[in-house]
Amino acid sequence: MSLLHRSVVFSLVLLSIGLAGRNETIRLVEVKLQDHDIVYTLNDYRLTIVDAGENFARALANDREIDILRGAGYDVAVIIEDYQAYKDDIFQRGFYHTYDQLYTVLDSFVTDHSDICLLDTIGFSVQGRAIWAIRVTDNPQIEENEPEIRLAGNIHGDEHIGTEITLYFLRHLLEYYTTLPEVQALVDNSEIWIVPTINPDGKVANTRRNANYVDLNRDYGYFWDGWGGSPGPSSQVESQVMMQHLEANNISLEYNYHSSAQYVNYPWDYHPADPADSLHIIDLSETYATLANLVAINGYDWYQTPGSLQDYTIGTNGTLAWTIETFEPSSSSAIDQICFANREALMEVCEQAALGITGIVKDSLTDSLLYARIEFTDPERIDIYTDPLFGDFHKMIEAGTYELRVSVNGYASKAISDVNVTPQSTVSIDDILLVPDSTYHHAFKVVINRYADHDEQGNKTQPRHALGPADSIWFSLGQSGYVVLDMGSNSLITDGPGDDFTVFEGDDGIDEGYQVYASNDWGGSWLSCGTDNGTANFDLATAGMTEARYLRIVDDGGASGGQYGGFDLDAIHVSHATGITSGHPVKITPSVIKLSVLPNPFRQRTDIRYQLTTDMAVSEFIAVDMSVYDAAGCLVRNLVNGLTEPGHYTVTWNGQDNTGRELPAGVYFARLSTGFHEQYEKIVILR
Repeated sequence: MSLLHRSVVFSLVLLSIGLAGRNETIRLVEVKLQDHDIVYTLNDYRLTIVDAGENFARALANDREIDILRGAGYDVAVIIEDYQAYKDDIFQRGFYHTYDQLYTVLDSFVTDHSDICLLDTIGFSVQGRAIWAIRVTDNPQIEENEPEIRLAGNIHGDEHIGTEITLYFLRHLLEYYTTLPEVQALVDNSEIWIVPTINPDGKVANTRRNANYVDLNRDYGYFWDGWGGSPGPSSQVESQVMMQHLEANNISLEYNYHSSAQYVNYPWDYHPADPADSLHIIDLSETYATLANLVAINGYDWYQTPGSLQDYTIGTNGTLAWTIETFEPSSSSAIDQICFANREALMEVCEQAALGITGIVKDSLTDSLLYARIEFTDPERIDIYTDPLFGDFHKMIEAGTYELRVSVNGYASKAISDVNVTPQSTVSIDDILLVPDSTYHHAFKVVINRYADHDEQGNKTQPRHALGPADSIWFSLGQSGYVVLDMGSNSLITDGPGDDFTVFEGDDGIDEGYQVYASNDWGGSWLSCGTDNGTANFDLATAGMTEARYLRIVDDGGASGGQYGGFDLDAIHVSHATGITSGHPVKITPSVIKLSVLPNPFRQRTDIRYQLTTDMAVSEFIAVDMSVYDAAGCLVRNLVNGLTEPGHYTVTWNGQDNTGRELPAGVYFARLSTGFHEQYEKIVILR
């Protein structure tokens, strides 16, 4: 295909993007390839590829897309004429749970095994359906220093086998907890979150995409590029629910379940370079693949996917994450066989979640628990974070000797050397005590970033290279690329005398241009702090702001070729910050932990559970107000109002207002306020 021909075809593709109607017939097609590398040329057409091999790629396409591919010279054969009808037939003939049946099963599990599991609604879909997560551990009402595991299915609403695999494993844990030692050990020593359906609207409609017609596994903000109908990075509420859950629970190990092939798909999906943890990741992939009768494969080597959940999970949080692909049969015996094989694999890999390095990070003066970044500097491994509230971390890592660096804004970072991990062991580092230091303030965490064209093979820089102090290890944004960085909730940039922060450029021999924006919401609105080239200082007052938590650094789009295309962001250093005073720790105010409602939805009554903690710097008693509001924000019921000691509490609500009147079915919100902190939980009443 000539360059001119490809240019004309690509222009036609751009014109057709977004014009495909939801009611158009989608077909499963097979594109013949002379060799596998040609699969990457299909990226120009923004096709939904579902499988690829040495000489073929299978994709979902409408008639217009098929015509464009054929016009570009590709050999395209239609395999399934009506993919929706095909998926409907599988679901109707198969033994797969509906969305309503799923809740019935989860509710029965909690009723029968309340001592080791807790059902939570972690969020709602576009159409208001609950996204349920069940937490399995020996003390489900209490947060403990244990590695956390997350198993998720049905991100594509028509791939129902993921729901079945996660339910099958859940049933195994609950029913054999008292009789199988290996099950009891796993439940007692870890916290397992099972989310059988991430995309409930898609499940009900039996469609791949959500109710906004977005492919959720192209929507996540780590190297997002607008594939799958996604209008912006992490744009969909279902994606944001999983992001918030990841942040709150500090997951160490994650598996996401799909159905289009037979692979254990490991990161990266967006880029050919392997993660720093690749040796351990590949070893665990092979273990799972052998036990589940699958094949381990690198995501990009299979086909490229920007914006996937597994890339976001490992890229922003350091969680080791995989995408498991299995077939989706219609016979009950075949479904059961797939679930059994994955159950055996899960038992093996989940037992390894506790192996590696663990520890707790604290303030050296007050023993307050700290939300910290843990870097593995030699040999390099992907950064992880402590639990935001409990200060503990769990790094799955292979045997070896490691050097670590622990960082929190407002504290002097601490290096830890010669951490020796032997095979199949766990090394617990004694409490890591950090000394307050007001001069340390840098970008703390990556929130989202845009995938931009650059040297695919040569540029292996990562967004995390822009965190911490300037060290000549940078992240190349790519032409017109951008990154959003979180400075931390307790250490906002504030407007002070003179300039407030410095953007450091890595030295690749070229001073490149960029724009800087600030906000207190990672999704914007963004206010400009100015533009510059190379390392430069910025004043928050330019944006008309007194404080900001997030910065957005955007390459100016200038043509800067070479290996490191786009602006090379080395670090952000902040001169003025809230919550940091020389010689004093960052104050940790009373916190609400694990606010949950069970059952939810409910008909007669529900229990609202919450946990309160405090630190040494504040009063022993906490002023608590627990109230319920309707969807319009009007107060309907006061449940708690007064001084309360730290601890675990349960408040029962019968669905009535303050006058004793039974409230109608609908959406309500529980609001817990301590004067320092507010937390909301959506509640649904059924009548």
